Amino acid sequence: MSPKKIILSLTAITCLSAVCVIFVNQAASFNKYAPKLLKFEGEGYGIHKPIWGDKMFTKEEALYIHKHYYWNRYLGNHFTNQTVAEVLIDHLINAGEGKDKRNIKAFEEIIGVEQDGLLTMNDIDVANGFEHPEEIVNPYVDYRLRYYRTRKDAKKNRGWFKRAKSFYIEPTTEPEQEENTMEDYIVLPKTK
Repeated sequence: MSPKKIILSLTAITCLSAVCVIFVNQAASFNKYAPKLLKFEGEGYGIHKPIWGDKMFTKEEALYIHKHYYWNRYLGNHFTNQTVAEVLIDHLINAGEGKDKRNIKAFEEIIGVEQDGLLTMNDIDVANGFEHPEEIVNPYVDYRLRYYRTRKDAKKNRGWFKRAKSFYIEPTTEPEQEENTMEDYIVLPKTK
């Protein structure tokens, strides 16, 4: 192979690698979420035995279930903001879709799309268009807290509330306008 072809091939590989790194870094990731999920779920890793089978699950089996049956199913890797993906999918793991898919419909209402209970790529695109993720995350946390208050066993499961609140994002503040100074009022003479 000629030196010119080698250099061209290496340049192409470098460019492709850079594009992959940029794309991966702009997407939410189950691997970033997994430690937080395991901390919340504790012993048993959050696998509800009546649904998944009456056996002890290993951490690897539990993570496989959470990733493939929740994170992937609800398009987690397509969100550009990690916390937006986590606040929604964490609730779906913790509480399911809810009666008439109300937990998804609440998310759809917050982002301003049709509330059909079917999370679509269009919904994800709309969510990704928000400049400030707290405009989605904080109202959804508020929704989660209201949802938990309606559950009959909410008093004995106080961890649900702590879990939901852990996703709150401090609102970004717009830079304050500087107070008027003398320079704002000085009129400079026109030049000829």
